[in-house]
Amino acid sequence: MLDKTRLRNPELFKKIVTPEKAAEIIQDGMTVGFSGFTPAGYPKKTTLALAEAIKKGKKCRINVWTGASVGPEIEEALAEVNGIAGRMPYYAASNKALRKGINNNTVDYIDQHLSHFGQWVDYGFFGDVDVAIVEAAAITEDGKIVLGPGVGNTPIFAKHAKHIIVEVNTTISLEMEG
Repeated sequence: MLDKTRLRNPELFKKIVTPEKAAEIIQDGMTVGFSGFTPAGYPKKTTLALAEAIKKGKKCRINVWTGASVGPEIEEALAEVNGIAGRMPYYAASNKALRKGINNNTVDYIDQHLSHFGQWVDYGFFGDVDVAIVEAAAITEDGKIVLGPGVGNTPIFAKHAKHIIVEVNTTISLEMEG
């Protein structure tokens, strides 16, 4: 349950929106940085809502940036509706729709070395991060995000993002803090 142990500043409760409303922030051509590193600590709800909106006619193809591979709620859901224009730095080949898009040149893909990607994003080599979508265990009183098990490039994406969407996952143990 989303309560004061997860959102420790009462003002944060005023900012809660549905995944569908959060997905409205994401527009065609944007670059979106996602938290996570392998199938751990990555957001799920906003991308599923975005994929559903695309199915219903929203014109939106985004550049997907991560710390490593992420799960099907991002790569497969968006690739299945032609919602991914570009992908860096790595993807899981098990995500078949994304693999198909890369192989038939409908998805631009750069297989960037993971250890270099965050620094190159920090230097601005690849352009702006329009939105960072972060999975968190909690948000502290002063607005610090308590990440779950998949940190990856999350700090860099959040640092440079014009907008940040935080998905608070109440199944992540609060013991992750610290």
